[in-house]
Amino acid sequence: MKMTSLIPLMLVASLPAISQAPGAAQPQSAKGVVRKNLAPVSSELLRVKLPRPVERTLKNGLKVMILENHRVPMVMLDMILLAGPVLEPPELPGVSEAVAAMLQQGTPTRTSRQIAEQVSELGAGLNARADLGSPSTRVTASALKENLDPVLALAADVLLNPTFPQDEFDKWKKRELSMLQQQRAQPGFLGAERLYQVLYPGDPRSNIGPTVESVTKMTRQDLIDFHKLYYVPSSSLLGVTGDVTPDEIVAKLEKVFGAWPSGSASIPDLAPKPPISGIKIYLVDRPSSVQTMLMLANHSINRFSPDYIPCMVLNQILGDGPASRLFINIREDKGFTYGVYSSFRAGRYLDQFTATTSVRTEVTAPALDEFLKEFSKIREEAVPKEELDNAKHAIVGSFALSLESQNGVLTRMLSLKDYGLSADYWDTYAEKVMAVTAGDVQRVARKYIPLGNLQIVAVGDGNKIRDLLKKYGTVEEYNTDGKKID
Repeated sequence: MKMTSLIPLMLVASLPAISQAPGAAQPQSAKGVVRKNLAPVSSELLRVKLPRPVERTLKNGLKVMILENHRVPMVMLDMILLAGPVLEPPELPGVSEAVAAMLQQGTPTRTSRQIAEQVSELGAGLNARADLGSPSTRVTASALKENLDPVLALAADVLLNPTFPQDEFDKWKKRELSMLQQQRAQPGFLGAERLYQVLYPGDPRSNIGPTVESVTKMTRQDLIDFHKLYYVPSSSLLGVTGDVTPDEIVAKLEKVFGAWPSGSASIPDLAPKPPISGIKIYLVDRPSSVQTMLMLANHSINRFSPDYIPCMVLNQILGDGPASRLFINIREDKGFTYGVYSSFRAGRYLDQFTATTSVRTEVTAPALDEFLKEFSKIREEAVPKEELDNAKHAIVGSFALSLESQNGVLTRMLSLKDYGLSADYWDTYAEKVMAVTAGDVQRVARKYIPLGNLQIVAVGDGNKIRDLLKKYGTVEEYNTDGKKID
């Protein structure tokens, strides 16, 4: 990888987040504080040329992307399987998460304890997770070059031959049910549950994980069926980086994955959702809560949108970190909260803008007013040059740092294939970020930052915030079990 200049982190580095002990006083006003950008800033454009991976396809259809890196004797693997939450049957939300969690709990030749001990003895890493709102489950592994063969054999065994032992599955169900009960006491979970139901009603994107009902009815056979249908090589993508050559690793992969039946799995047809019209408030009544969790959202862009990069710059200015407008206003100046953030959740199927914070109950309305003020300001006023430049430099600096890790480079290479991006997308990424203008920011703000159609989720004490929320729009109320209150 060649870099002719490196842009370090600027404003984010000069404004670190402040750690607060539980029970500490609320933040004091920052009025009158002079903010000095003391971190060095390069005016040169970051130029990179990422190494091109070698692409191969195994005999069973598994696509492989290989990046050689002989600087250290390590090998890392990252497999993307078309086996994620959006493929789950409607009556079994969480089954993809259950399959991923149970992969390492037993095979015909290894118990869960033997698998854990072998991973530890080899000094390896082996993990699996199902990604929320995604069609993907990711299985990752890492090993020293000298231990690559046994780690590959182990990874292939748990991936291809899980037995989902009934006793281990019963333990998982018990843990999951206990965790689900605990989550019902967490405002973050209650807010996310309601928000995804609002944004994606009636399709699998609305599920944020297993439910008590689905876990209770889920059987070992459900896991076996899901694994058989979706854990197939022909719809999977494997990235490999480290101290190997393409011919060497392909030979090893053919050996361990050769018996993996090809199968087929199709991507579900889940069209992007249009923005929801009108302002509406969804109150989750959490009696005696001393805080209100606020989530302001609507549909925006997915990962394929040509506005993706301008939206990243917009969000850096509005709500991405301690140098953002929302943070400086609502956290530092007003002292309503310890943290406030916004984001674009832009994936293959998720397409939303969300801003969130938790504030003291008595400042629920003032906090909402400040959100509305900042949303209106960034839509109606051009961003000053210095603020725009700082945001763009911060994004490019973070991008540069991510390329210091070979795994970071591999992740970006996989995203090219996964989203069908151009081969030089990351080579020109910094240039495209720096080309974003104040006009671009204002254009995408007007298009994607909701104002007259805000969907607001508020989790808090209904007796204290119900009436004040009504001034912002129609209020629909739910209890902590997720049931609508008439």
